[in-house]
Parts: sequence; structure tokens; C-alpha cells
Amino acid sequence: MSEIKGQLLGIVLVVAVFGIVSTALVTAFTNASKSISEQVENVTIPKEGTAASNELILDGELLKF
Repeated sequence: MSEIKGQLLGIVLVVAVFGIVSTALVTAFTNASKSISEQVENVTIPKEGTAASNELILDGELLKF
């Protein structure tokens, strides 16, 4: 009987660990997705003649090509 209890406890612990890890990954990917969406929304295209044609300007000047 104790072997069955031990196996059930092991199964429950494995399921709990997988649940915790999957929740952490979902949260991390959700936060990363929001961050990327915010950065994409801040991209502005300069008017013709105001900057070089190959230059990309971001609000806050995070990147400048």
C-alpha cells in the first residue's frame, strides 16, 4: 500500500511542478509580447526629405539606423 501512495505522491508532485513552470512561461511570454507590441507602436516613419531614406527613428530613440 505504501508503494502506491509513494507513486501517487510522485505523480502529484510532477504535475504540480509542470503546472508551476508552465504558468511562469506563459507569464514571461505574455510580458514579452506586451513589451514588443509597445515598441512597435512607437515606430514613426519620417517625412520624405527630413531624414535619410534608410534611417529608422523610434520614439525615445531606442534604436537608430
